[in-house]
Amino acid sequence: MAATAVHELPRAGPPALGEHARDDALLPLAAALRDRPGAFWLDSARPGAQLGRFSYAGADPYGVVRAYGAALEVECARAARPDVAVGRTRAEGDPLALLAPLLEPRSVRDDASRPPFVGGGVGWLGYELAAQLEPALVLRARDDLGLPDVALLLVDRLVALEHRSGRRFACALGFGETEADARRRAAAALDAWRAELDALERVEPEHAAPERSRCAAGGVRAEPSAGSSLDAHAYRAAVARLLDHIGEGDVYQACLTRRVEQPFAGDPWALYVALRAASPAPFAAWLSLPEATLLSTSPERFLEVRADGAVETRPIKGTRPRASDPARDRALGAELLASAKDRAENLMIVDLARHDLGRVCETGSVEVPELAVLESYANVHHLVSTVRGRLRPGLSALDAVRAAFPPGSMTGAPKLAAMRLLDRAEPVRRGPYAGALGWFDVRGGASLAVVIRTALLRGGRAYVHTGGGVVADSDPDAEWRESEDKVRPLLEALRAPAAADEAVARLAEHDPAESSRHPDAAAPG
Repeated sequence: MAATAVHELPRAGPPALGEHARDDALLPLAAALRDRPGAFWLDSARPGAQLGRFSYAGADPYGVVRAYGAALEVECARAARPDVAVGRTRAEGDPLALLAPLLEPRSVRDDASRPPFVGGGVGWLGYELAAQLEPALVLRARDDLGLPDVALLLVDRLVALEHRSGRRFACALGFGETEADARRRAAAALDAWRAELDALERVEPEHAAPERSRCAAGGVRAEPSAGSSLDAHAYRAAVARLLDHIGEGDVYQACLTRRVEQPFAGDPWALYVALRAASPAPFAAWLSLPEATLLSTSPERFLEVRADGAVETRPIKGTRPRASDPARDRALGAELLASAKDRAENLMIVDLARHDLGRVCETGSVEVPELAVLESYANVHHLVSTVRGRLRPGLSALDAVRAAFPPGSMTGAPKLAAMRLLDRAEPVRRGPYAGALGWFDVRGGASLAVVIRTALLRGGRAYVHTGGGVVADSDPDAEWRESEDKVRPLLEALRAPAAADEAVARLAEHDPAESSRHPDAAAPG
């Protein structure tokens, strides 16, 4: 049994100045925690975003869960709960079924006004997890990085920030055999966590918010060449093969991607703070694990599941750039709304999402309250749809994940057919990219974003992905040029401090695989 304890912290500074104010009240704490084991910052960095009401930061999880294929490993660092032994344990089987005892609801009833996430699991579900969830799917791309298919921090303390109000909450969990024991442990954990946070806030962290001139303080000054999993010839050939399959009716669309890597010898934190400043997003994230550091500025919700069973996904399909001239900017937005092609592709993914949620939701509950509506970010307009439903009684957030994973906007349609074709075309695994990243709350809720606009830093190298949706009228040469355009801003930010300001400002124009080619569209990467 688990109990929650929550305490509102004093404000770190002046309250948020209205709905659209930028509130970085978690930045100093996240910076102070960043070098600790398992540091994370689930960062709703976009001002005024309806989707990012809360941000969360923490470190020092009591355990880490990793899944490699059908093998699940739990590494527990301290005796936080009676059903998880300190040390390392392993089990074989369905990863989500093995995760259920660790993540599914087990808490005593508490105040519903508390933050939606007060503790549970934080981390990623990698794209190749799909092969463990779907018996008919076999993925054979080369696993050259050896990353886990699942990497989740087991979190029993964190800080939550409500952006609109500027209120901050210290949250802690306590586990026990009885409700009284769990509540006692939660209260003790909260007291210790509050004392630690108070001490941290008395120390001014270094590099909490680097100046713009230092925003790529992490880049290498040389100009190393980037290596790609598919060169120009191979990428064009893969597009041509997919077009043949589209022509034969095997798939309607397939999201072809490639991985680009280059040396990175800088400060990941400085790079992340720069990227979030240039491209604020409702589902940004900083996640530090021994395997890798993940930096993401994702705008796309994969799944939100509330504790009452309400579930929502918001696929993005369709992109245009923003313009500095207001009239031109409005015209670009209107053009996107009027585009029959973009609307049709958005509808295709909506139909896929409706089918996925229909597998686990109550009959008649799946609805589309928003279809291909315009959503504007700092540098792009998007077409975004919302699909909602209500889970059938007895089903959980993990059941919703099983039904909908991986995100359809990153595969194509039909999903399994597209994934099989992409597995033949892409020589290396996608890993966290095109999967999901976020949290599972101990009370049953979950919030997961699509892993796009993401850099994975590991062993002195940076890995990023780029690509796009191949459809019937795609041109192989144009698709290659677009993939180059999409990845260039992030590579420049990684390489050269002098070019970082301009590069990161352009990053949001290049969203991986969020739309198919259009002559005036920002390249989705």
